[in-house]
Amino acid sequence: MGYQKVYFKRNPQDPAPLVVGIDRRVRFEEVDALGMVWHGRYPSYFEDGRIAFGDRYGLAYLSFMRHKVMAPIVQMHLDYKSPLRFDQIIRIETSLHWNESLRLDFSYTVTNPEGQIAAVGYTVQVLTDINGTVLFVPPEWIQDFREKWRTGQFLA
Repeated sequence: MGYQKVYFKRNPQDPAPLVVGIDRRVRFEEVDALGMVWHGRYPSYFEDGRIAFGDRYGLAYLSFMRHKVMAPIVQMHLDYKSPLRFDQIIRIETSLHWNESLRLDFSYTVTNPEGQIAAVGYTVQVLTDINGTVLFVPPEWIQDFREKWRTGQFLA
C-alpha cells in the first residue's frame, strides 16, 4: 500500500500497536451528488474501527459505561487520498498505539477494494470520570488491559 503516515512515535521498548481490520460496504446515504463518499462520513468510519477494536480487545463502549469511565475525543486528524464510491467494500484498519499517559492514541487507514489508500488519520482520547474530570490513575480494568498488552497476551 503506497502512502503510510506515522502519527505516533514508538519507542523500542513499547509494545507493538494492537490492530483490528474490518470490511464494510459504502451505503448510498454516505455519498454526495458526485457519487463519492462525503468527507464528513470518514469520522464515522473511524468510529466503526474503534467499535471493532473495542469488541476485539475488551474496550467496548459498554465496558466504559459499566465502569463509569468516558473517553472523549480531544483531537482528530484526517488526510484524504482518493475517493470512495457507493457500494464499494472498504477496509478500515484501526491501530492503538502504546502511550505511557492515560490516553488512547488510535490511527486509521481506510482502503478501497483495490487496496489503495482512501484516507488516513488519527484520534486522541483522554479518560475521564462521568463528571468529565480527567483521570491520571488508570482504573483497574484499564490497568489489566495495559498489562495484557505489555506482556504480549493479545498476540496469541
